[in-house]
Amino acid sequence: MNQIASHPGGTARATTGPGSGDLPSIQGLHTFAIVARHDSFSAAAEELEVGQSAVSHAIRQLERWFGCSLFERDHRGIRLTDEGRILADGVGAGLSRVHQAVRDLQHLHDHDTEVVTISVSTATASNWLIPRLARFKQDHPEVDVRCVTTDSDRNFDTGSVDLFIPVGRARWPGCQRWALTAETVYPVCSPDYAASVGSVPWDLDRLMEAELLTLQERHRSRMRWSEWFRAVGRTAPEGAGQGITNDYTVLLHAAMEGQGVGLGWHHLVEDLVQQGRLVRPVAEAVTTAEPLWLNAPLGRALTSATEAFRDWLIAST
Repeated sequence: MNQIASHPGGTARATTGPGSGDLPSIQGLHTFAIVARHDSFSAAAEELEVGQSAVSHAIRQLERWFGCSLFERDHRGIRLTDEGRILADGVGAGLSRVHQAVRDLQHLHDHDTEVVTISVSTATASNWLIPRLARFKQDHPEVDVRCVTTDSDRNFDTGSVDLFIPVGRARWPGCQRWALTAETVYPVCSPDYAASVGSVPWDLDRLMEAELLTLQERHRSRMRWSEWFRAVGRTAPEGAGQGITNDYTVLLHAAMEGQGVGLGWHHLVEDLVQQGRLVRPVAEAVTTAEPLWLNAPLGRALTSATEAFRDWLIAST
């Protein structure tokens, strides 16, 4: 059945529903991706420089096209539905590939620069990779590193990258891989929150009474409180599995703002602890049997630039 779809800054046009082989409005999908990133119609409207009503209308048109709700709406704001998360993962990956193609064309005739694309989670990019890139660029000015972020290992397209670090424990059969660092996990919180509970270090009983911040993941890819407590010989307190967010970067900010205690992966929180923005309230830490892996896609021959970046990351971790 034909429907009328419109988008911010454009005119209405006829589209067809799912199952017809057509796609919904590309501009509408772009608007959806920005709303999903911000979890806000108003913030998306500000970025797009259009009215909020135009953004809301574009999302409603997409929801009519798919025949389902993409966002849950209530007095607290908006949140992606399960269908919305599936679309957000796919659209995000697609837009990343478009941006990559644009960059590839820009560098096509630049013979002085080689490009390496690496995919990591948002938290790994902001807390581990990006702080190191300046030093790599000093050592290898001829290599341009492009960082693509994704927070899901499901439906991940390895064909668009040269290297990738999986979000969780997913195995990628046939891929080349190299161990970067051990996976060591320990609780972290803000100094003020730690002081409000008691003098540091706490014992485990005190930790079990604290507010435990938890990731809300559809697929159990990363260590949870129940696993961490089991590894130190305890049973997690009731309610420790109730997630507050599906974004680890958001969880870390919640911990730094004094909202509770989160699990900290050493390679991601080490700098924050050294800066005093986070503290370790207990002495216990858990090191798993699986290290942090750097992967290269199946059947992909590494370029000299990719090998240089791989070797540099391994040596500097």
